[in-house]
Parts: sequence; structure tokens; C-alpha cells
Amino acid sequence: MSPLEGWKVGTSYNVKNTAGLEQIKSAGLNCIELVLHSKDWINQFQELSEQFAAIVREADRLNLEVWSVHLPYGHDWDVSCPDPGKREGIIANLYKLLQLAESWGVGRAVLHPSYEPIAIEDRQERLSICRDSLHDLAQRASHLKVRIAVECLPRTCLGNTSDEILELIGPDGELMVCCDVNHLLQETAADFISKVGSRIITVHMSDYDGIDEKHWMPGEGIIDWHQVVASLVEQGYSGPFMFEVRNPAPEELKACWERLLA
Repeated sequence: MSPLEGWKVGTSYNVKNTAGLEQIKSAGLNCIELVLHSKDWINQFQELSEQFAAIVREADRLNLEVWSVHLPYGHDWDVSCPDPGKREGIIANLYKLLQLAESWGVGRAVLHPSYEPIAIEDRQERLSICRDSLHDLAQRASHLKVRIAVECLPRTCLGNTSDEILELIGPDGELMVCCDVNHLLQETAADFISKVGSRIITVHMSDYDGIDEKHWMPGEGIIDWHQVVASLVEQGYSGPFMFEVRNPAPEELKACWERLLA
């Protein structure tokens, strides 16, 4: 049996998506990443907590695993923010969301290491700030049953190469990685996966043109999916294959997965 046949298959789930949880389950998908961004968590924490808890309960009723949450991103959530006071507030707000994820029984939280643009002359300072902030957050959350997965990002964002991701997460294993293959503009996904290795605990799967992120359906762009999957298997990754395609039909995702298996 192929190692892939044991993988779960999932999709990012934004409440703005056309497809609902029942359609996702009926299409044959096993899990979701619950997207928390695009919401005003800072000012509406209690209200949003209740709304998303209801989504988690519905997923549980359908036997649809909430594999991960995607934490908010943007200037108000940038852990590389140079302002110490604002940065402390950002880390505190992220910690509250990690606590919330644990209360939902979700074991992984995807985090963007920065927003952008970041000027070349500021990059080293921002990398240092980001690294310290990530480890601060990881230490605060060390008692929680939630692993932080730092996502590789495109363009001028921090963590736009395997070298930068490894610099940010450090060697001690308290921080892990989300590999978003359509964010990699300076190296192939296979090279990134081989270098980061077993630190990858979740993925975002979509295709692109190699120039900028597109979040196309796999097979519509330039990514060599055989190499991507082979590299993940070689590094011991065992799923899920988490699609992050813009507003997809779940049936199309399932059909795409079947094509990849074939």
C-alpha cells in the first residue's frame, strides 16, 4: 500500500467559504484547518470565541477533525513588530488564541512570522525580533497541548526560505513548521522539505506560477507534485494533505487528491 493512502485529506475552512462543513464531509474529506483571520479578535474575542466553538462542535458531530487553526495575521498580529509595547500585546493576544485552540481540542496552530513589506536594511533586526518573539510565545504556551507551526511566507515576509525558517524556529524543537508550497519563490518545495525535514508538522497545498502565490488547484501551475509528495514521505510526514485553494468545491478537492494518488 502506498504511504499516501493512509493520509488524511483536508481543506482550509473560512466561514466565508461557499461550501459548508456537511458538504466537505460528504465529499470525502477528513479534516479542516479552521481559519481565524479576517476577524476582529482583539475587540470581539468573546463573541467570536462562541461562534467558532459552535463550528468546532458541528465538525465534531460530523466526525470531521479540526486538525489545525490558522492564527490571524497582519500588522496587528506581526510578532516581528519593532515596537516593544505593541509586540507584547500581540504575543498576549496570540497566546489567548492558543488557549482557545486547546479548549477546542485542536493540536496545531499555524502562525505567520511577519507581515510585509520589510525593507532589506531592516531584515536582520526584524529576524532577530521575530525569533525572540516566537520563542517567547512558545515558552508561554509550553503547558498547552498545541504545537505552533511557523509558516513559510513569500516575497519580503520573514521566513521566505528554508534557511530563514530554520533560523527563526531554532534547533530545540519547541517550534515546528507549516510548509506552504505556493509561498516558495526562492527554492523548490522539494528542496525546502528536504532541508526542514521532520520539523514540518502540517502543510498548505496549492499551485502557482512560481512568480507569486496564487492558491490554484494542484496541477494548474508549475509545482512538481510527485517530487513534493516523495520529499514529504522521505522526511516521515504522514499527512494530512491540507488543501489551501481559494474557495474550492470540496468535490473538486477530492477529485484532485485521487488524481495525485494515481
